Amino acid sequence: MRLSRAAFLVCFVSFFFGLAGQGQIAGELKGRVSDPSGNGIANAQIRLIETSTTIHQDAIATGSGDYIFINLKPGSYSLEVSARGFGRLTHTGITIATGQTVTANLVLHLGSQQQTVTVIADAPVLQSSTSDISTNIPRSVIAAMPLNMRNFVQLATLAPGVELPPGTVLPRINGGRPRTNEYLYDGISALQPEPGQVVYFPILDDIQEFTVETNNVPAEFGRFNGGVVNVATRAGSNGFHGSVYEYFRNEVLNARNYFSTTGQKSEYRRNLFGAVLGGPIFHNRLFFFGDY
Repeated sequence: MRLSRAAFLVCFVSFFFGLAGQGQIAGELKGRVSDPSGNGIANAQIRLIETSTTIHQDAIATGSGDYIFINLKPGSYSLEVSARGFGRLTHTGITIATGQTVTANLVLHLGSQQQTVTVIADAPVLQSSTSDISTNIPRSVIAAMPLNMRNFVQLATLAPGVELPPGTVLPRINGGRPRTNEYLYDGISALQPEPGQVVYFPILDDIQEFTVETNNVPAEFGRFNGGVVNVATRAGSNGFHGSVYEYFRNEVLNARNYFSTTGQKSEYRRNLFGAVLGGPIFHNRLFFFGDY
């Protein structure tokens, strides 16, 4: 009985921590539903579908045709829109990035709901809904860039105004001290205020993407004087995906020291191996992802 109660308590606390964390790491999608003349369509029904899991959520446009979806994890989405007296609209290829707001305005044309117009295009890259300045580092860059010790923080220097001095682990954002930055992993702070160190760095293969916020950072992030490094970890989908890897360094691959008098190469061997696996537990409902 004690074990059952303890397990229930852990699940209960994790559930609410998860809800709180989503507010800080997740993206938003907003826009307006209108007719060809630009008039807002009230009470339009909007369905947002996540491509990888087909999980959906619904919303109804306001009297002016506005809509919003919040707490969205990074990934690809599609929209299905319908309203009385108008043909249906499907908008695919909408990409949501970590901590960013995407705007997608939707235009419906007069017709029956049996008629469907499909728009295959991404939402505008320019973020006009918010004034913060941020740089998103996507999964493709994380996987492709060679990194010594495979620490994702080194990639933060791809953002303007970020510098990683030689021999240091934490970057300086806009000239601020390393200890004044905030680090969020899935919405949970990983920074120890004293002595200003990051508790741990997630495995590189476990990171979906991360965003470096450098200026005009929203107040919701708080507790920092420099910038914010906002990390979103990977999640499972309807398909099984995994990999096994080893990264190694060996003196056999090195050149001989030009000034060596013996002609021998000094021993230098590094081996880093691991694996990742993700997939569905219940199709379209529950998923898992793990790494080692």
